[in-house]
Amino acid sequence: MGFSLLSAGKNKKLLSIALTAMLSFSVIAGCSSNSSNNGDSSAAAPSGNESAKPEAASSGSTAKISYRLGDIVNPEQVNNFNPFLKTGNYRPLFDYIYDALYYFNPVEGKLINRLAADQGTWSDDQKTFTVKLNLKAKWHDGQPFTADDVAYTFQVLKEHPVLDSYQLWKETRLSQVTASGPDTVVFQLNSAFPSLPNYLSTVQIVPKHIYEKEDPETFLNKQPIGTGAFVFRNINESAILLDANKEFYLGAPNITELIIQRFKDSPAVTLSLQKGEIQGTTGTIAMPSLPKLLENKDNKLQQFPGLSSYAVIINNEKPGLSDPAVRKAIQLAVNRKEIVEKGEMGAATIGNPGFLSQGFGSLVDASLTDKPELQFNIEQANKTLTDAGYSKNNKGIYEKDGVKLSFTYYMAANAPAQNKEGAMVTEWLKQAGIETMIKLATWPELTSLATAGNYDLIQNGITVPPDPQAALEVFHSKMTAPSGQNTPGLNWARFRDEQIDAWLDQAASASADERGELYKKVQARIAELVPVVTMYSTGKIPYSETAFTNYDTSVPATSVISLEKLTKK
Repeated sequence: MGFSLLSAGKNKKLLSIALTAMLSFSVIAGCSSNSSNNGDSSAAAPSGNESAKPEAASSGSTAKISYRLGDIVNPEQVNNFNPFLKTGNYRPLFDYIYDALYYFNPVEGKLINRLAADQGTWSDDQKTFTVKLNLKAKWHDGQPFTADDVAYTFQVLKEHPVLDSYQLWKETRLSQVTASGPDTVVFQLNSAFPSLPNYLSTVQIVPKHIYEKEDPETFLNKQPIGTGAFVFRNINESAILLDANKEFYLGAPNITELIIQRFKDSPAVTLSLQKGEIQGTTGTIAMPSLPKLLENKDNKLQQFPGLSSYAVIINNEKPGLSDPAVRKAIQLAVNRKEIVEKGEMGAATIGNPGFLSQGFGSLVDASLTDKPELQFNIEQANKTLTDAGYSKNNKGIYEKDGVKLSFTYYMAANAPAQNKEGAMVTEWLKQAGIETMIKLATWPELTSLATAGNYDLIQNGITVPPDPQAALEVFHSKMTAPSGQNTPGLNWARFRDEQIDAWLDQAASASADERGELYKKVQARIAELVPVVTMYSTGKIPYSETAFTNYDTSVPATSVISLEKLTKK
């Protein structure tokens, strides 16, 4: 199967992505898919279990069925529970508490109805998209859920552009979102935008009756109220505790409470999973421990290409790094195959030099991955620099016009796999005459550095929305800002190219065939200009069947859709 682009006029057909089948042992990511907690570790969260133990059931009552997830949740990730805000929160939590209109399934590349009761219908001119809602849903505080909540949520993004990360209200996209009665929402567009349904899966719907009293840009939302399968109970230094929503509109979960155990690093998460103290993670694991973990036949690793790509992100505005020849030399000095084999224990997909994850199937320019001139080649990296006029100083570092190729290289702290991979990369760069000074930071700190452009080179993950247009628009100039200013999108590399902008603008409303061809042109130019060096793409979930069964592996095994169906052995 491949990712297909279907005309928006074909009412109920949505973009689909073909992703690889599950491995028999599948699940985990050397890095989480959450960009604020990427990778196999982070820092500064307690790992104790004591305060998160479930309360004993009272006499005569039904015993609690507790499912424990483990993850790295730093103190700076629990400052707010506001899904509009992109920092200061632990974003995987929102999928358990809130719902979007659709859930994008990264395993099969399909949209699954959540608050939407149908897959939506397009008008003949492809500028109006109408969605019926599931009014069985209600807010956790008992208030009814209606189309007014949906319209309000999107209006917030319009009135507060800083919150509109994917620029849904850009001049060529949404023009109006209105409620048509209690159960219907109408999305009106300025131009054809066939990717809209996929984008709708990225917006969690919030309760109007709560948020209209607050400033959504500053609201901390310490007691989040959603429509989701789990209800927020409380948080402490050891865990975030959620109760099953007994009145969940798609059927109450079988487990009665979900405990998200907080750890300080990935080895602690992995050891806890190995010992059976937790039953799964959202992707965090110490990759060197993977073989030991899988010695127990009940422990599984689910793997799929996913929406997260891990890369050496290059600040294209920095002296030296602004030169495409230097970026090309860095690309040639990174052995993607060896990083996957030795750093990720083979449990990742070798990165596409054109950035688009292999999960996007036929839309990926597969030829780029094996193109000879894009392969690891230290000798060619040196030649590229000498041909561009650089020469080595007495320390073996290339210089030109007073600019020495010496850069700070940021990577995650307490992340065994990431640290191993970073050490490999920096050694290869040294062989190519490029000097690096390693600095360690927590995952949230890495994201803050990247967003503000306060770095030279940074090893981090980029998690894209579930749409090829959105994934490639990471490199659109509208998604960046000068160093020192926060980017409005994920163009942390500060990369700008008029040709890529033009192709992407054209693709946004083009036919399926035209879009496919334009996407391949964009990928080829990304591979040529090297705004980032993509190492690998990954979607991984580790989980255990020791105590629970009935995981749904047609979706991520610890996703809300899977956990809704779990039963205790």
